[in-house]
Amino acid sequence: MFSKRKLNSRLRKVFSVLLFLILFSGRAFAIETADVLGMVNLNCVDLRVIGACVKPPGIPGIVVMYWEPALLIETVKKPGDTVIGSLASVVSGLTREATSNFASTVTGLSIPVSSGSSSSKVTGTNLRFNEAHIYEFPFRDEIMSLIDMGCPDKLPTGSFIKYLSELDSVEWRIGLIEAMHPKSITSAASGLTCAATGAFLDDLCMGFWGATYPRRGFFTHQSEVVASAAAVVRAVSISGLLGSTAHVVLEQIGFLPSFESDKLELIYPSPSGCIKIGQNPISWESGKLSASGKYLWVYWRRRICCVY
Repeated sequence: MFSKRKLNSRLRKVFSVLLFLILFSGRAFAIETADVLGMVNLNCVDLRVIGACVKPPGIPGIVVMYWEPALLIETVKKPGDTVIGSLASVVSGLTREATSNFASTVTGLSIPVSSGSSSSKVTGTNLRFNEAHIYEFPFRDEIMSLIDMGCPDKLPTGSFIKYLSELDSVEWRIGLIEAMHPKSITSAASGLTCAATGAFLDDLCMGFWGATYPRRGFFTHQSEVVASAAAVVRAVSISGLLGSTAHVVLEQIGFLPSFESDKLELIYPSPSGCIKIGQNPISWESGKLSASGKYLWVYWRRRICCVY
């Protein structure tokens, strides 16, 4: 039998744990921008020397290839939500009016404005929905300073927030103009083939993940994690102005994405290491499901250049 003293001691410990959970559970899944640097896998840089080159009038050099962290991208289920605590008021403030206006526009139509929960799966189907937010990667220069042979041309520093799908609600949710884009018709017809073979067909497909177009927040896949990755690729395509239609972009990302050579890295809720866009989910997706429905990714852009 427990003595009264031991019982009281155990009760105090239980109370302490409960008090901790009550006070800090709201912060348990909060990430701050400063945390991102420590969450990135630096092996993703993957610097390689792949050849030789010559600069006029005969200066020898080497051809290097590596990947740089260009973008920080999150997907969430609820409009105005975010993984990054310090951005909560900014993202919510920017998207609140746009979401409200869209809701008023589609009142009476069977178009979901938000799942309003951590689950985006439409009942009885594998149709999932994500909002996508693209930010300039905040520590690109710090990471690139670790290598001595970087390419001389750098991405211009611009606005931190590049794209918020809530501001692009009409096309991100309905996509009437997007649906009329020639690539949407071709991509939709090729999607099943791509998913089965891992093909890209230029930017029409995302390898094993399926069709790139139409670039909306709705995506059919049995995996919520893959659906998040697909939303990331579609948002980057929109922000890179690939096949531009009527989408609303706050600021172009400053480069043309190449889905066959660029990479993604999941850093929240569980790290994936760098994966190829469209990589077979069997090799990386397991154990990455987010209880909150929120995901945070780094977009790694491939660079190839001659250095001297």
